[in-house]
Order: sequence, then C-alpha cells, then structure tokens
Amino acid sequence: MAAVPLKRYGAVPVDEAQDLSCAMLSLMHHLVGDRPDGLTLIGDGQQTIYPGGYTLGEVGISLSGRGVVLDVNHRNTAEILEFAKEMVADDQFVDIEGVDGVGDAVSAVSRSGPSPAFHRFTSRAEHDRVMLQRLAEVLRLIGTGLGDVGILTATNRQADDVHAALRGAGIPVIMLDEYTGRTSDAVRVGTVKRAKGLEFKQVLLAHVDRGLIEDAPEDQSETDRERRERGRRELYVGMTRARDGLWVGVRTGMARSR
Repeated sequence: MAAVPLKRYGAVPVDEAQDLSCAMLSLMHHLVGDRPDGLTLIGDGQQTIYPGGYTLGEVGISLSGRGVVLDVNHRNTAEILEFAKEMVADDQFVDIEGVDGVGDAVSAVSRSGPSPAFHRFTSRAEHDRVMLQRLAEVLRLIGTGLGDVGILTATNRQADDVHAALRGAGIPVIMLDEYTGRTSDAVRVGTVKRAKGLEFKQVLLAHVDRGLIEDAPEDQSETDRERRERGRRELYVGMTRARDGLWVGVRTGMARSR
C-alpha cells in the first residue's frame, strides 16, 4: 500500500539512515510518500552500530533508477581509511538496499597524511601516559587546537576514565553528551555513538577492546559473531571520525606496539 503524503511536508532528508529502525523509516516515508525528491536517505551499511536493521523493500521503497553511490572519500586521509578498512575487511553486512556487502566500498580518497599510530598496553597507567603524550604532540601541529581533538571510547565508563586523566593533567574537557556544537577550546571526549555525524582533525581511540582486533574464536556462537562484528563496525566509525590523524590504544596482556 503506497504511503499517502502529508501536504505540509515538501521533503525529508535523513542522514545516518542505516541506523533508523523500520518503523522510523516508515514514518519518514509517510510524511512525503513517493513524490519526486521527497525522501532523501544517506546511509552506509558498513557503519551500522545498532542491532536490528531493515531493507527499503520492507518499507515499500524502490531505488530503481534513483539510487546514487557516493564512493569518493573527502573526509579521511588515504592512510586513515586504509587502516580503518583493515578492521572490517572480512566482516559482512546487509545494506538498506538489501544487498550483502563485505568491507569498505570507497573507490577514491582525495587526501593523504601520516600513518595512524597503533599501540598495545599492559596497564591503564601506561595507556594514559602515552595517550597524554600523543595529545601534546598533536597540539603542537600548526592549526590544531584543543577543540580539534576528539578522544573516543566504546563505553561511558571509559569516557569518564579519559575525562579524569585529562582533568588530572590540567587539560580542558567537554563531554560529547554536553556538547552543543559551539566552538570551545577544550578536548571533546565521549563514546563513538555520541560521535556519530561528527569529525575531528585528530582522533584518539582509547581503551579499545583487544577482542575486536584479534582473530575471532572458531567456536563462537552466531550471537557472539554478530556482537563482535557490530563492535568492529563501531570501531571503524570511530576511526573514520578522524580527518588528519588517528591514534589507537588497546589494553591487552601483550606488551608490544607498532
């Protein structure tokens, strides 16, 4: 049954459409129906970080002759994107068109820069020491201030730990759950989920779960596999918030870095 549009809505543009639920998308579709250019969806199935999902066919939306693939990356450097792609190279996902996908489908990147830094730590103290050292290094770069840096974590508790470490070092901080978009001279700290739709010149991913970067157990259940792939997609989202530089800190029992 075709959606009947409401006259007071001319168009509905939706970013991060991959993280809507089927009910949410149905509501958006109902506002404008199938009128030309009424509903514009921008999404990337590779960046789906919430359980559930849907396909356009379930909502009665056809992409025939209307879909456009945006495959040129203007945000990240080639080095950051290649590093992030390694995290999801073999992970499968279903895009909103109902098409199975593997890895990242970007065909071109417009910028280049330094290679991301990746470290493993055996203690929180060592992790925080190197994290603060990295922060000091990027703040010495021309054109980079405190407000250009985002330190992202998987959980609110980890974000609170980062906040405490920065405040203990006398560094101004604004938490992403309090961030209103206003310019301020303070490091942004929060979860990857809070950072969706944002970008920073420099990103530090703190307290990364070692299980997301190591080989998956051969005997893992389907539920565990889906949870791990969702966590890796979230890590990918965090990495691709970075425009110019990326640092990744992993807590693990193995003391090595590269």
